[in-house]
Amino acid sequence: MAALLHDPEQLRAKLNFLKKSGGKAGDAAERAWGIILELAGRKDFPQWLRNKLTKKGEARIDKSGKFDLGDGYRLLFVRRHGSFIFLFLGTHDECDTWISNHSGINPDPEEGELVPPPKKETADSCRDLEIKEARRLHNEQERPLHEIYDQKTLRELFPGICGHKKE
Repeated sequence: MAALLHDPEQLRAKLNFLKKSGGKAGDAAERAWGIILELAGRKDFPQWLRNKLTKKGEARIDKSGKFDLGDGYRLLFVRRHGSFIFLFLGTHDECDTWISNHSGINPDPEEGELVPPPKKETADSCRDLEIKEARRLHNEQERPLHEIYDQKTLRELFPGICGHKKE
C-alpha cells in the first residue's frame, strides 16, 4: 500500500499554512501529516485511525473518506488500486466546497507524489502521536466539568441543579 499526495503543492502549502497558524490549526496539520505517514507503510487502517474517520464518509467521490482531525478540520482521501491518495486538507466548510467543485474526481495513482514509508524513528513518532491522542481523549473524559467550563456556562447548562431558571 502506498500513500500519495494528489496535488502535492496545494497540500503541502496548506500543511505549512496551518502549522504557521499554530493553535488548533497547527494541531490539525500535525495530525494530518501523522495520518499520511502512518498510512504510507500500511495496507489498511489501524484501529486508532478507523476511529478518526467521519461517521458519514463521503458519497460524492467514489471510494473516498474523511478523517476528522478535530476542531472542524478534515483530511480527504480516496483508495485506488491499493493506494491511499490524499486529496485535500482544510476546515469542514473548505472541504465541502472542494468536494462540490471536484465531485466525481477519479485521481490516477500514477500521477500523485509518493510519500515514502516512514523510517523506524518516524514510525516511532507516529506511535507517539497515537499515544498522545489517546491521552488527550482520556484526559478530556476524566476532567470534571468545572475545570472545562466557567460557572456562568455551567449555570446555563444546568439551571435546575443550580437553582436558577433558564431565561
